[in-house]
Amino acid sequence: MLSADIESMLETDIQTCSQTITAPVNVLFADCESSLVDALRPRLLAGRLSWDTVAFSELALCLENRHIIGAVVFGKTVCAAAQPEQLSFLLKTLQQQGVAAFFLTYGPPATNDHHLVTVIAPETEHELPARLETAVQYAKQRHHAQADRRLHEDTAEQLEMAGQVQRNFLPSRLPHTDRIRWAAMFRPAQWVSGDIYDITRLDESHIGFYLADAVGHSMPAALLTIFLKQATVMRQTMGNHYRIFEPDEVIANLNRRMTQQDFNGCLFATCCYGLLNIQTFELKLARAGHPYAILIRDNTPTCLQSRGGLLGVFEQAQFEKQTVQLRSGDKLFVYSDGGESLVGNAKDDGGFYFTKGFTSLCCLPVDQMIRTFDEIARHHHFRPGELDDVTAIGLEIL
Repeated sequence: MLSADIESMLETDIQTCSQTITAPVNVLFADCESSLVDALRPRLLAGRLSWDTVAFSELALCLENRHIIGAVVFGKTVCAAAQPEQLSFLLKTLQQQGVAAFFLTYGPPATNDHHLVTVIAPETEHELPARLETAVQYAKQRHHAQADRRLHEDTAEQLEMAGQVQRNFLPSRLPHTDRIRWAAMFRPAQWVSGDIYDITRLDESHIGFYLADAVGHSMPAALLTIFLKQATVMRQTMGNHYRIFEPDEVIANLNRRMTQQDFNGCLFATCCYGLLNIQTFELKLARAGHPYAILIRDNTPTCLQSRGGLLGVFEQAQFEKQTVQLRSGDKLFVYSDGGESLVGNAKDDGGFYFTKGFTSLCCLPVDQMIRTFDEIARHHHFRPGELDDVTAIGLEIL
């Protein structure tokens, strides 16, 4: 497209040396007669193409300072006057930039290893305008393709960095004790994830843990997980005293903060929060629209069902708390909905059917169980529309 700068200098500055101009140009005339440029001017204007002229001796410097999206037209005297090495260098530079080269000559140039070189003999000079327009269209398509590729590469790099930042919000160490073992896996569907989890020691007797899943696995969902991380309050300190919140309180407070935030784009989330007394092994749970936590006792899985809707929908929503007394050998498995097809499916009668693959994992120690589940998720061929982030937390009482 003809730029305003080029339009303003058509009558005067168009003959000036082009290395003083940094704007992109479609057609560059090197040592071409002014009569040729004048003859082509109406066609160039009609095609909204920008152009400029330059002395052949200054072309190399011009190529360093100017972006040519189209073609270079070499005058009739260039082939006879130029050194073959110099001409070869210029043609290779143009080829690397995807710029077509047109020679106005009676014969081929001394070097012709440039796949975009075209010789315009006197009897075919009337074809030059159409050839230039074609070269410009080709160059524009190539330029746009390169720009799209660079944008894709930049986006991928930024998403990779965002994914690493998100992983930094996950716990680097798990609070094991001599009687309690933890394990976790985190497998985003793409660079970033809509899942987030935390397992943290609240005092000498309690560990709080949760797994939250923002709807979707796009960048908005990933950003929402950061909000969930900051908005999930497990304990409140007041002076020299503190209070550990019950699971239903944690979920209710998180839901209230989400609804008060009034997110654009209808962002919702699910969550399962647990509070474990590491001395008595009493476990308290609450959930908000999340897949049921699974208690594995005597190598047999059972869903721990409780009521609770999605986070971020109704400010005054109620969430049910349940209490389970764990004992030696028990395991707890909490997962995001991306792993539902790997775990099982709900029955028509309200029960739950566990897959054979998941059932076979229940006899394994919790760390091995989570590692194997991660491998299953990595190799599983999800159906279209089924692929999602897969995250899981495992707990075992030794």
